[in-house]
Amino acid sequence: MGGSVAEWLACWTQAQKGLGSNRAATLSGNSHRQTVRTHHASVHQAAKMAAALLKVARATAGLAESKRSLPPGL
Repeated sequence: MGGSVAEWLACWTQAQKGLGSNRAATLSGNSHRQTVRTHHASVHQAAKMAAALLKVARATAGLAESKRSLPPGL
């Protein structure tokens, strides 16, 4: 996945602070592009995190299902 959850959360939080401070002001071209890039990166990281969490959930569900099919005592 690249980067820890804590790193992703810190980056996302910082990006949200930046977006909040720029909402009332007119953004210059470069500032706007950077904001869009930062937002795109945080959305991309969120999608990667969601995919990883789904993968873990599916694996966990698969293990739980396979344990139910085993004879008692195993």
